[in-house]
Amino acid sequence: MKTMRQKTPLKVAAPKSAIKNRGNSGNNLVKDPVQVYCRIRPPPCESDLICLRVTDAHTVVLTPPEIAINYKVANLKETQYIFKRVFDDTVRQHEVYTSVAQPLVEGLIRGRNGLLFTYGVTGSGKTYTMTGDLQHRGIMPRCLDALFRTIADFQAKKYTFKSDRLNSFDILTEAEVLLERQTELNAKLTKTTRKKDLDQEVASQASVEPSEISGIEEDNIYAVFINYVEVYNNSVYDLLEETTIQKTMQSKMIREDANHNMFVHGVTEVEVKSVEDALELFQIGQKRKRMGHTILNAESSRSHSVFTIRLVQAPVDVQGENVVQDRNAITVSQLSLVDLAGSERTNRTGNTGQRLREAGNINNSLMTLRTCLEILRENQQTCGGKKVPYRDSKITHLFKNYFDGEGQVRMIVCVNPRAEDYDETAQVMKFAEMTQDVQIARPTPIKLDMGLTPGRRRANQLFKLAYDEMAERHQLHHPQQQQQQHVDRMEIDLGLVYSLEPFVAEMKLGSPESNELIRKLSEILELRIKKRKLLDDDFNVRQNRFRMNLHKMESENLALRTESISLKGVLTQSKQKITALENKIVIYESSIDDLNRRNRVLEERVRELQTQLNQKTQLVSQKELEKERQRKKFTSKFAVESEKMSRELEIKLMEQKNKLQDEMRDKEERLRMVSEIVQGTPVKRTRSNSFDKDFQRLESTPNVKSLVSAYAAPRSSRPGTAVSNTRHRRSRSTGDRWLEHRAANTVPLGTILQPYYSNSKSVTKLTDKDVLAEKTTKYCLIQQDADTEGELETKLYKGDIIPTSGGGAQVVFNDVECLKQYSPTKTPPNRKRSVNIITPSAPPLSEIQNINSKCSTAIEGHAVAEGQNKRSRH
Repeated sequence: MKTMRQKTPLKVAAPKSAIKNRGNSGNNLVKDPVQVYCRIRPPPCESDLICLRVTDAHTVVLTPPEIAINYKVANLKETQYIFKRVFDDTVRQHEVYTSVAQPLVEGLIRGRNGLLFTYGVTGSGKTYTMTGDLQHRGIMPRCLDALFRTIADFQAKKYTFKSDRLNSFDILTEAEVLLERQTELNAKLTKTTRKKDLDQEVASQASVEPSEISGIEEDNIYAVFINYVEVYNNSVYDLLEETTIQKTMQSKMIREDANHNMFVHGVTEVEVKSVEDALELFQIGQKRKRMGHTILNAESSRSHSVFTIRLVQAPVDVQGENVVQDRNAITVSQLSLVDLAGSERTNRTGNTGQRLREAGNINNSLMTLRTCLEILRENQQTCGGKKVPYRDSKITHLFKNYFDGEGQVRMIVCVNPRAEDYDETAQVMKFAEMTQDVQIARPTPIKLDMGLTPGRRRANQLFKLAYDEMAERHQLHHPQQQQQQHVDRMEIDLGLVYSLEPFVAEMKLGSPESNELIRKLSEILELRIKKRKLLDDDFNVRQNRFRMNLHKMESENLALRTESISLKGVLTQSKQKITALENKIVIYESSIDDLNRRNRVLEERVRELQTQLNQKTQLVSQKELEKERQRKKFTSKFAVESEKMSRELEIKLMEQKNKLQDEMRDKEERLRMVSEIVQGTPVKRTRSNSFDKDFQRLESTPNVKSLVSAYAAPRSSRPGTAVSNTRHRRSRSTGDRWLEHRAANTVPLGTILQPYYSNSKSVTKLTDKDVLAEKTTKYCLIQQDADTEGELETKLYKGDIIPTSGGGAQVVFNDVECLKQYSPTKTPPNRKRSVNIITPSAPPLSEIQNINSKCSTAIEGHAVAEGQNKRSRH
């Protein structure tokens, strides 16, 4: 019998009432509380103080330690929390999966949605519970393994279903399926071969504890699609999106589909046919997921990750072979596994910069989740209509339908029992206790009745087996005939295949003379004997063929076993080699990270030093400019002062000269008058000669001569001065020795800058022996006077002691230092300002005379006679 393909039935729109029943609007719907489980992580060290203990399978007790805030405020009360189930640190991963996730997988196969998320502080074991490690697989790999084991014989061919990227699926025809496969094959041929991200050991560990779920609908075909997204800094990113290395991932939007279900628009949904394919894609997403290093956790999740398993199922047609070409017959269910990032406190993690921003967004999203659940509980308890702020966070907006009654919701609270985490653990426990009070409407899956016969898929399989068996047997007995023609003419009756037909009808033998009846019975028996012989021969043939096939199979099995053993050895060596290479890669990556970190630190240091260098260079330039301005300023000031002092001295000299001329004129006039009186003869005036002599005598006085020598141009020669070599220079190896001459009662200097001599001699009364000492080369006279403002001013007159030609020595002054203090809060005296600079006042004449007299006394040891102004010779 030929199999005829049925025409595609007309599409039947789903009734609107059925869609409405899946919402949360009805108060008469059965509601279930959110099931919350608690899993306790083993302490990192046995010596660590713990603040949590398990009393029974449903209860834990939280005790505040001494370092907790509650302990500091004298709140020492223990708190007891009750959960659906408590898993202590000895419970295995398989037991957690069986209790928590396996019912969600059963609901997924039956067309119900499910949501499972792990919640807790950072470092509490959320990621381990969800994914596990190489030795202990987590919930996600076990869910995939159970799903594929259950639908292994009922999977649809690849590309039978295709996502329309609007949270729904289309059914492709045979031609479209072949076209999609050809496109995939071409893409594989053009794409360069890359190393699979999946470790074979990971895939094998996922199947250590097989678990198959019963109750699958055998008249449906199934396809599994997965997508993997993360919520990072309140933005949704597709971790399976095909992007280049240079291109960064683009954020996705959350939208509402035609059935008012929330989904990530444009997310990549990949069809997988095995656990290995799913784990390979999961590891690709894990490499793109944001991870970071903090003080509390070396591999801390910096985002919420959502791994969604979508199961698409549709019924087969009346022949039990192909899917019904009706989009409305598709049932899509999904299981979302959410690994929430741990809540953090900045004072414990020490986050700064980007890590601080990430922690803030994580805490804000978790706080929004808590707020939504609190408002849901309040609305259910008080029958209120307060709006739930799902849109305040991407994670709550994405799972809005679950809390509105579109699936089962379960939560695993992961807890670290360390005493240091008590404050954060207490907040997690309060959130878990509040979550258990939220009621979620129980969804009722819609099962469309297509009017097809139940069990048609199994019947089609039995028919094919019988069909093949009969064709094979007919070919054995009738080798000359065409197999297909003979089979088409046969009436297929599986119940008569091995009967000894014809059947013996019920016959009533009335007398021994019933020859006709006996003859019919004899014919039937002969036919049955022939049929029995035929069946015996067929049985013997089948038996021999079976024996030959069995022998052949055993031989092939032995050869395959030998080959398998050799391949296992090669595989073991390859695994060891791969493990060694991966360890080297990890070491090299760690070294590269370390070098990059050091490089960044050094670059930052270089930038800081460059900034400091630029600042110093700018400061030096400013100092140089300021120094040049001061030099120019004081040069001009000195020139102005010198000119001013010269003018003043000339004016004073002219005044004295005019005064003396007036006096001489007055004297001459008196003498003339006296001479006229006495002698009666006029006296001739000699004003000019006598005045010049008197002026020369006045100019030769010590005071006037000192003023002239101090401010006038120096003369080329000094008459009466001992001859000396002003360029005389002692040996540099000898070193300078200072002769300090100061008064007997000097006022102590309170300045930080003090006169310092490396080799000196201090005297209060100067003698010729001190000056003529062989090693004495420098002379310093210290004078203390009050300045114009009454402040103490100390002046140091320095000079060189130079030997003379007569065997003596003379002092040549070459420098004056001034030490002076003034108060910064004292208002300076008002001074007249010139056009460009402020000129200081010239020293008074009395001061210059005083200095001249002191210097003469200091050098000679006695006062200089009137009219003598030259250094003595020793």
